[in-house]
This record gives sequence, structure tokens and C-alpha cells, in this order.
Amino acid sequence: AAAYRLALTEQTRDRVPLNWAMTQNNLGNALAALGERESGTARLEEAVAAFRLALMEYTRDRVPLNWAFSRHTLGNVLAVLAERTGDRARLVEAITCMRDAAQVYREGGNSYWLPKAEGRIKELETALAGMSK
Repeated sequence: AAAYRLALTEQTRDRVPLNWAMTQNNLGNALAALGERESGTARLEEAVAAFRLALMEYTRDRVPLNWAFSRHTLGNVLAVLAERTGDRARLVEAITCMRDAAQVYREGGNSYWLPKAEGRIKELETALAGMSK
């Protein structure tokens, strides 16, 4: 995570917006991996923030597959947060992210990621059904 933070000092949004978004996305992935190994939520929250920043440049119109991957991973992190905190709204947002990603995979004929997203949507919907309101 530290290396990605350092890279962001050189790869600024103003200078190289898509590289900046890629680095934010990579930072989010690193923080998510660390956060999943810990019992707290701080690194997971940081991962969510990094993915949200990446999505400022990784727009669906500009780079649809990158946008879908970021939405997919954001959805997974939100789901972990929802599980740890019991936050139903986070789980609903996770499902929305995963559906968004699946739609792009479907439109692009991505036969590898589409079934993964669809399977995850089912898992998340089941978790939501089992979560108290």
C-alpha cells in the first residue's frame, strides 16, 4: 500500500488521469487484501475510498471494462464491510456494484467474469435476505 501511495505523488490525476486511477485501484486492492486479513474495518474503509477515487476517472463511458472491474472489487469490499458491521445499506450497495459490473461483462461478451459476478450477486442477495432489517 505504501508503494502505491508513493506512486500517487508522481502519477497525479492532473498529469496522468488514467494512470492515477489505475494506481488508486491498485491501492484499493492492496488495502482490501490487508483489511480482509484483519478483524477491523479501517483498511477496508480506505480501500472503498481508493476505489471511489479510481472511479472518478474510470468511468463507464471512458473505460467500461476498467470501470466494471473497479465496481466488482468495490462491491466485494462493501460486502465484507457489511458482513463485519451488519450494515444492510452497504450490502445493498455491494449488490448494485456487482450488477453494474455484470451488465458491462454481459454487454462485452466477457465469458470469464460474467459468471463470477452473477454467482456473487446470488451470494450477496442470499446474505441480504438473511440479514435483519
